[in-house]
Amino acid sequence: MTVPSTIDWSTAALQSAGFGVLVLDGERIVWVNTFLEKLLDKKTQDIEGCAASSDEKVSTILLGTDQTFLVNQQNTDDKWLRREHVNTESNDVYFFHDCSDLVIIGNECRRLQVDLNDMNPRDPITGMMSLDVIMELLDGHISRSRRYSNALSLMRITYAFPDNMDSVLFERSIKRIAFFLKDQLRWADQIGMLDNHTFLVILPETDYQSASTLLNKFQGEQHLALFSKGDGRPLSFSVGLSEWNKGDTTSKMLQNIRQDVELAMMT
Repeated sequence: MTVPSTIDWSTAALQSAGFGVLVLDGERIVWVNTFLEKLLDKKTQDIEGCAASSDEKVSTILLGTDQTFLVNQQNTDDKWLRREHVNTESNDVYFFHDCSDLVIIGNECRRLQVDLNDMNPRDPITGMMSLDVIMELLDGHISRSRRYSNALSLMRITYAFPDNMDSVLFERSIKRIAFFLKDQLRWADQIGMLDNHTFLVILPETDYQSASTLLNKFQGEQHLALFSKGDGRPLSFSVGLSEWNKGDTTSKMLQNIRQDVELAMMT
């Protein structure tokens, strides 16, 4: 049996490789593989022996200053290539790896980072998660419940304040409420703001009955102290609960929140 030489099988492998190979002898093009033939839209015999500088694509794009660069193509999608140079005793060998997917992913990550930076993740007064963020989290929890049938409940707490309340007093009061919620609710519960006086609490792995036990905290001394005599206090509050059921979407869960408790703490 005849064993092919190393040169035979290595050349054949490089010829059909999914990356580009360009071999130069000084400035002269010695060889290109099929990948580069298609990229340059030329046959090897048309450019073998030619100076690299005589072909614009070779000189300005493939051998330009950028290690990673874009190659525009007429009939197929544009490609991003990353160049690798190997210097041998007799030739300069250049490899061109298609990194289009990585570039696309990187661009998408940067776009998402810009979107995240533009999105204010926290309510400026309470430090709670903003509406956009808490809705994104709720979407994720509902997706998991839909897939794994995990228990999930929502709690909405709304506070009523006097009309034309001084802004400083309002901020002081809503901050006290936010501190109460952070202190009394469980570490796994996620709290955000639906509006400037309404809190939404996501209760993961919690059914309706278990969630309803949390209502006792709102009739305890620490919560009732928020309504004590003095300026800058809420007038009343209401609490609503909702449990995820098969087929529920985010909007459906929010619509299903029931007003289980409605207490007026009048001065």
